[in-house]
Amino acid sequence: MNIVQISFLLGHEQLQTTMVYMDITLEQELKALATIEDENNKKVSKKWKNVKGGLPEFCGVKSMTK
Repeated sequence: MNIVQISFLLGHEQLQTTMVYMDITLEQELKALATIEDENNKKVSKKWKNVKGGLPEFCGVKSMTK
């Protein structure tokens, strides 16, 4: 996927807005990822784990196993 497609999917009006996110350090990436899930969200059970067939079935994808 190229930067123009990513910019469109993110809804950015200017390509330069998307370009800001292209030059981040590993430390910045880890810090951002750490904020995605707080302690309360970690306690919520994963809905797909309760589905027979697991994540593929939850997503409507046929299992590749025979």
